[in-house]
Amino acid sequence: MTESEIPPNDVDNDQDVISRVLAGDRESFALLIGRYSDPLYRHALGMTGSPDVAEDILQTSFIKAYHHLGEVRGRFDAWLFRIVANGCKDWLKNIRRTHLSYDEDDQPSGFASPDEDLDRTELRQDLDAALSQLAPSLREAFIMKHVEGRSYEEMADLLGTTVGALKMRVHRAREALQALLEEKYA
Repeated sequence: MTESEIPPNDVDNDQDVISRVLAGDRESFALLIGRYSDPLYRHALGMTGSPDVAEDILQTSFIKAYHHLGEVRGRFDAWLFRIVANGCKDWLKNIRRTHLSYDEDDQPSGFASPDEDLDRTELRQDLDAALSQLAPSLREAFIMKHVEGRSYEEMADLLGTTVGALKMRVHRAREALQALLEEKYA
């Protein structure tokens, strides 16, 4: 998560909020939920392709985080991100899907002709199908970089790996997507 995604608040940094929650102020946990829900939801949605599944993973992750709050070491946002990312990977392991779909409402309609809309819809479906065929680690890296717009440094921090490893995952994801899409669009 970038600094701009976290609402500025001089008094309530994450560690202060965690301390209050651990001291018995359960309502303070809502501050953490408010800070991190949107970017984590977007990540889960990108990984699963389902708003309902993304919401379920997010809720389960916040419950898990609340119950294990005393185990936070280091940055809370990175720790929480790993819980959500692992929830997405677990879901992907358990549910073998052949097609991902994104909400069409998220896409600007502009003044495209019906043929252009049909072409855009078909391309999106083909891209979704190709993304669903990637290994979860490649899909996650691709989505974080090209859908969420994260820097490699931020990705490395959140995933607990190296910038070099993530660059390789994104590169391999691009190559795999290109190979999968070339069959139809070459």
